[in-house]
Amino acid sequence: MTHSIQARTMKPGAHERPRWDGVTWQDSYGVGHGGIDADHRRLFELFNAFVDAVNENRGDAEIEGVLVELLAYCDTHFDREERLMREYGYPDYAAHKAMHDSFVRQLHDVNNALDAGGEQGAFVLGFLGKWLSGHILGVDMKLGAWLGGRGAGAA
Repeated sequence: MTHSIQARTMKPGAHERPRWDGVTWQDSYGVGHGGIDADHRRLFELFNAFVDAVNENRGDAEIEGVLVELLAYCDTHFDREERLMREYGYPDYAAHKAMHDSFVRQLHDVNNALDAGGEQGAFVLGFLGKWLSGHILGVDMKLGAWLGGRGAGAA
């Protein structure tokens, strides 16, 4: 899937302090599947790179590049999880996939919020950061346990 993002500014002014918070990976986020855990760490890195690019007032092209990379990696990761769910007959596949689809739509919506800036941009970035950790601690933990119970804990 190819992603095209129109860069828009939500960068803080030169005299303002950064106002966007990143998310910190914690070992407790591990779901017990090497490939999924590595993907999750990378998603956190990319989300934080996006936040840093905005906070550091980098050029719109660089911000756009990080967001496109985040979207592409979401595709890679979600494809991996969804393939494993199908392969091992995960009973909550449809609901889990719907959450992935919703998250990707919301990443695209970030672009519109960036144009609005201010509180709306802060809300969306905060939401995305919380979604990453909340999704992992909730539904991905269940998936990890399901896969582990079927001997699928490797890459």
